Amino acid sequence: MRHWLFHPLVFYPLVLFLGVAVVVVSLAPQAWPRAAEAQAGTLTPDSIVLEGAALTAPDPSPDQEMYVVRDIWGNAQSLRLAVLPGMPEPTPAEQGVRILLSAETGARLDDRPVAVEVSYRPVPINAANGLAVSLQGIGPADWVIKPIAPEAATVRFELPASFAINAIGLRAMSDGADQAYGVEIIRIRVIPGPPATASN
Repeated sequence: MRHWLFHPLVFYPLVLFLGVAVVVVSLAPQAWPRAAEAQAGTLTPDSIVLEGAALTAPDPSPDQEMYVVRDIWGNAQSLRLAVLPGMPEPTPAEQGVRILLSAETGARLDDRPVAVEVSYRPVPINAANGLAVSLQGIGPADWVIKPIAPEAATVRFELPASFAINAIGLRAMSDGADQAYGVEIIRIRVIPGPPATASN
């Protein structure tokens, strides 16, 4: 006796459904690029933490490759950057890959020197040997460049005060001119200092 699963009214729709499901999964829609969105991050009394969901929709840069690492459900896990071959140090006119900030978060950084701690891990192949970070708002970007080790670590950047802050700029750095070199960013902790005008 034939099993009910092989009845044409059950079997063919089931096969069709499974085929469509395989195609959809293979396209990995959860990993498709997303439009850049401002992020609030996690606000604490003394810092702003950008990780996980706060890395989900950065603003891309023409001088870098960018890829958001996601889990199977599409939740952001980390941000990979790779600078294109032969790129010089970023100029004040460049923005890099930007983590856009909400108005509330940006207001906490206005007119304050800021420390930015970036937790990263090197990519398995072609790891970058430096990272540049800038606080972006009105006026040119003040980039601070630090070397990074070929191992997971946290590097701290001391950035000057700026106004109307709306983003944190990121740029992988490498001396290599043959291919793209990258870094995987896991967490960004932003620590605002006292208002710059109060120290003058």
